[in-house]
Amino acid sequence: MSVFAIADLHLSFGVSGKNMDVFGEIWRDHPKKIEEKWTRVIGPDDLVLIPGDISWAKHLTEALPDLVFIDSLPGTKVMIKGNHDYWWSAISKVKEIAPESLHFVQNDSFDFNDISVAGSRLWDTDEYNFDGCIDYHDNKTVRPLMEKNEDPVEREKIFTRELQRLEMSLKALSLSAKHRICMTHYPPVGIDLKDSRASKLLEKYGVEACVFGHVHSMKKGLNPFYGEKNGVRYHFACADFIDFNPIKII
Repeated sequence: MSVFAIADLHLSFGVSGKNMDVFGEIWRDHPKKIEEKWTRVIGPDDLVLIPGDISWAKHLTEALPDLVFIDSLPGTKVMIKGNHDYWWSAISKVKEIAPESLHFVQNDSFDFNDISVAGSRLWDTDEYNFDGCIDYHDNKTVRPLMEKNEDPVEREKIFTRELQRLEMSLKALSLSAKHRICMTHYPPVGIDLKDSRASKLLEKYGVEACVFGHVHSMKKGLNPFYGEKNGVRYHFACADFIDFNPIKII
């Protein structure tokens, strides 16, 4: 059994007008790329982490075709909410409609064999450094590294609330688990791995690895790109950055 991660699937089987092709050639027919590369490396006994931005749907019923597509792929899947997952309403309703192989983390954790997974979306913050990481080669597809809320007070309020949710989830991690993993949608730390409020929480609760995505404008070929600090390994798993190849975490 292995653990893989891939973030930002941005599926839209149940809605119209949300074709990802407009964001660049790499997104052309991207569900097909996901399926082909997923089935190439992931088996039925593996665990797949999906840290947010799963579907463009605005309502749960619209997201169901996307969830069915993910369910059809090998492995057990566990996911958290991203900033574009408007369909993710009450967690009880999400769990009620979701296919069998899909699991959801929200203020709790998910246990799978000797692995325990926590997670929270997080939010925009000025706390991190990403100098030199943005690819400006195409102004039509490049987006801001962080979609800043114009009101910094409100942005900090949301971020603080997300940190509280993150800690609530981390507290729920199994004490007997061999591997303790966390998912965040927004990055929990900057490219320089400088201490952050989120990274301190990951260290406090003995997290081995944290996977995340959200950013669609990172330069490829950065070496090293993220890494390990104070016992926590950081993995950037945004689908277009990894060319839709799920990355192996364990």
